[in-house]
Amino acid sequence: MIFQAGDIAACFGAQPVSRMIEYGTASLLAPARLRLGPSHVAILCEYREAMRWVESTSLCRRSCLVQRRVVRGTQVHHPHERICDYVGNGGRVDVYRLSPIHRLSESESRLLAKILIEHFVRLGIDYDLGGALLAGTRILKWIRFLPGADLNQLFCSELLAAVLMRLGRLNHGNPTKYNPAGLLRVLVNQGTYQYEGPAVFANGPGVTRESFFKVQA
Repeated sequence: MIFQAGDIAACFGAQPVSRMIEYGTASLLAPARLRLGPSHVAILCEYREAMRWVESTSLCRRSCLVQRRVVRGTQVHHPHERICDYVGNGGRVDVYRLSPIHRLSESESRLLAKILIEHFVRLGIDYDLGGALLAGTRILKWIRFLPGADLNQLFCSELLAAVLMRLGRLNHGNPTKYNPAGLLRVLVNQGTYQYEGPAVFANGPGVTRESFFKVQA
């Protein structure tokens, strides 16, 4: 798969914590592939002439390509490595892409990378564990008065929501209210994003090191 700037990776894990989040935020009224929503989301941007996977997490054991060490919070990775992390452990990754009328211009693509890398990753923005725990349940949906957004610590979907608001692809509001499933459901329902397909690099059910390098050759 050839990624585009602004693509969202919807990650479905096989670990107990991931399953808890997926079932805890399930909805029968959601679009078919999002009734059982993802436990994690990441966004793709072009940085140094290559597509990079940007996320906020506390569970990745790979070194961030920008900070050059294992970090907790906002970080940058090679897409194929993070996809392999999920697929290799029994999970899957779906890709959602901006619909044609919402695709990023070249200047917006550069702005996306600047926001993600310069304003979040290089500053070492920490992971928002408390927000992530609430996001993994239905509690956020029923809280009338959310705490004010704190962009000095972010969980995965909070990061994406804040960035998409800045780019005008999501209505402005408090990014804290979006869990991974809820964010994607809103983006798909309003027509901003559409399901592109499973994240695979070659003809086959998933990503392997062999299939990735076969495509790159």
